[in-house]
Amino acid sequence: MEQPARGLTTRPLRVIVLKEWLVRLKSAVVKKFKSVDDSTAISIEGDVTALVGKNESGKTAVLQAMYRINPLTSGHPTSFEELRDYPRRYRSRDRNMISKVQPVSMEFELDDDDVAAFEDEFGEGTLAKRTVQVSRRYGDNSMYFGAFADEVGMIRERITDAGLSLPKYEKDSYEETLAALKSSTAEGAKNLGAELEEENIPGKGRQLIRQRLPKFQYFDEYNMLPGSVSINRLQQEDEDNLEPDERTALSLLRLAGVDEDEFTEAEYESRKAALEAAANQLTDELFEYWTQNDDLSVELDIEFRPVDSLPNGQVQPPEPWLQIRVRNQRHRVTLNMAERSKGFVWFFSFLAAFSEFADETRRVILLDEPGLNLHAKAQSDLLRYIDERLAPHHQVIYSTHSLFMIAADHIDRCRTVEDIDNDGTKVSEDVWSARPETVFPLLGALGVEMSQTLIIGAHQLLVEGPADVTYLSIVGQVLQESGGRALDPRWTVTPVGGIDKLPTFVALLGSSDLKLAVLMDGASGGNQRLTQLVNRGLLDAKRLIPITDITQTAEADLEDLFDIDWYLNLLNKSGVGKLTPSKLKGNGRVVKRVEAALGARYDHYQPASWLLRDRTNTAAAVSDEVKQRFQELIDRLNALLP
Repeated sequence: MEQPARGLTTRPLRVIVLKEWLVRLKSAVVKKFKSVDDSTAISIEGDVTALVGKNESGKTAVLQAMYRINPLTSGHPTSFEELRDYPRRYRSRDRNMISKVQPVSMEFELDDDDVAAFEDEFGEGTLAKRTVQVSRRYGDNSMYFGAFADEVGMIRERITDAGLSLPKYEKDSYEETLAALKSSTAEGAKNLGAELEEENIPGKGRQLIRQRLPKFQYFDEYNMLPGSVSINRLQQEDEDNLEPDERTALSLLRLAGVDEDEFTEAEYESRKAALEAAANQLTDELFEYWTQNDDLSVELDIEFRPVDSLPNGQVQPPEPWLQIRVRNQRHRVTLNMAERSKGFVWFFSFLAAFSEFADETRRVILLDEPGLNLHAKAQSDLLRYIDERLAPHHQVIYSTHSLFMIAADHIDRCRTVEDIDNDGTKVSEDVWSARPETVFPLLGALGVEMSQTLIIGAHQLLVEGPADVTYLSIVGQVLQESGGRALDPRWTVTPVGGIDKLPTFVALLGSSDLKLAVLMDGASGGNQRLTQLVNRGLLDAKRLIPITDITQTAEADLEDLFDIDWYLNLLNKSGVGKLTPSKLKGNGRVVKRVEAALGARYDHYQPASWLLRDRTNTAAAVSDEVKQRFQELIDRLNALLP
């Protein structure tokens, strides 16, 4: 979609209707741009992708490069400039080739409508594939396309319609075919060649696809709303020339559905009515996703500021400035937007910028460290807005180093960003292979989920680690889909970080009103400290559930409920190692036998993480015996609930 028209326009109340899924961004590569030598291919989710990494890892550089592929003007650079953007350490070495470097290239996938539009124009079968490679270069605003069409096929009908012989003129490429027509002694062929050269049929095909590519919109802290803005500038200035904060103000007014003439009405009551209607609309729209304070509302006012007289002494009329204020009903005061907290202004600005087109023609939205100054709960509101209002219609890619901007149930949408010594910024889908400081937000998100549930969950099921949470959840879903019973949603499943920490959690929470249950790994004799807590009355013995009760073995972990072949296959898929049952010695706990075969400990969550990403194929393969064992365990746990 092209940039919205300049000026304030009247808009009806929004009705969210899910749009057709048009051209979709599948992957991106950034090269030789600021800190990025070669990002490697970045896989992009169909809805939301999170770039996770510490400060100065290169997240912003990746987003800025992606934005410039097909930018929606937002006050940020839209082209690649050698002096500003090319890595300084390579500039002298690469001087003669910089103009050919592609700092960004992307792969887009076409849908059925895109294919139909192309073939309606150029003929059936002329679109050779449904993916299109698009790139840009330094010092060049052109968009470059990889091969995606049967260019000879695009003119085949033109040749036959001209009464010419296909075998005589049709060659392996468009250029060769055109050359054969132009060099022919036959007048009809020569004329057709000149005509096709003038038309540039392949260029028309690229232009058609280009028009269907999504626009990229970039949003950062420079797009924050001002406390006041000149209405004259919003009305008269070309939108491309507006500052980022002024563009956000323009979006705010569009969202309100106002007519600019009403704001400058000479008659007070008419002007006041328009301002109040717009403010009420904005309050309803914007505070739906701000749950930190229910006592806030938007107020708009017009301030008429004097303007210097012209050189000839002619007095000019006062200039109208829109004042954006927020009323706090609890304190009975209003404050200018510029006087509110930085976090609130950012959130308000973000909603204003994106709510206007939330359900309109698809875009790729790039958010650089969104919600950085927001409270953790407000960051959750922001994630909810992204998932509920933007993701159904647009692809969203955001960068973060905040653990509160990561959905614990959507780790699969995360990509790690690291600045590797002597290798520049790298982006990876294999999140758990990154350095600890990089994945800390992911681990933190799981921990926050735990800490939050410890407070709000009346029925706490304590398990050893996050792998247990994953297995209970995934297999529970499989059971439910096959007519069985999943874990009751009243259970809050909390990984405590190891069997040794279970007694501490039980001791801390046992005297509260929380109803605790413990799923205990290890030996059938139990943990001595847990047994002591039972004896002291801090834990009901019926609520201490050893997994050995299910396996009827001397010791067991939750992993021992799986068939050995299935679990070893999961280890292989997840990259832990290739093992066969014959390589496992003894008859004890499978995780200990695996570690003995590997000669080292392994991350027990790694296979569980893979299961999250490949649930459809892997989880569906569990046997009836496994289902029966998990069903027995789940039924026993559910029976503890009132």
